[in-house]
Amino acid sequence: MNSNLEARLAYTFTSGDLLTLALTHKSFANELAGGASTTRLDNERLEFLGDAVLDLTLSDLLMRTFPDDTEGALSRKRASLVNEEVLAKIAAELKLEELLRLGKGETKTGGVFKPRILASGLEAVIGAVFQDGGFVSALQVTESLFGPRVTELSKSDIDFRHDYKTRLQERLQEKHRSTPTYRIEAESGPDHDKQFRVSVRLGEEVLGFGEGKSKKAAEQNAAREVLEKMYEQ
Repeated sequence: MNSNLEARLAYTFTSGDLLTLALTHKSFANELAGGASTTRLDNERLEFLGDAVLDLTLSDLLMRTFPDDTEGALSRKRASLVNEEVLAKIAAELKLEELLRLGKGETKTGGVFKPRILASGLEAVIGAVFQDGGFVSALQVTESLFGPRVTELSKSDIDFRHDYKTRLQERLQEKHRSTPTYRIEAESGPDHDKQFRVSVRLGEEVLGFGEGKSKKAAEQNAAREVLEKMYEQ
């Protein structure tokens, strides 16, 4: 089955175990180990790596595609590509839901179709490509997956209405010459149905809070709350 994914990625792994790890959700690893610590047996570390690799490879691709864009314009374009919704759609195009290894509880609640899990799985796969084949391979895979979306972008047709984090960052940079930070304040619920509460801060000042089913969603909601307050003033 993994060979089908390799065909869709146009990349063949030297280490099949690495790809399997990228497709292993922590709920599966926890059940396999009977609840013991399994930090290195799930895809969370590869997800962490893949998130950074995507930022780098997409930045390179966007700079080559839009040589006249400013740093701010490039940042907005990148933000429109790496949000949870887009990543989940690309993961679905790769049919990751057929390959992700989830625990029984997560499977029963339809975990393979949750945008958060699909997006995280895609990031883990990108991280695995980078570890297996290096930057050039990761760049080629990124271009293959995101290329059609990049070519559709223009300076005037991107809808950033729902990218609250980028909009807030621009407002605060303009007004205070500083960027906001986000902090997880609380987590609740079982692994298959987590709820996150985060704060958004400027320095040590708390500007607002947000909640969501993923850290990214909670951060977007926190940024939205702050923007709404700013526009009311």
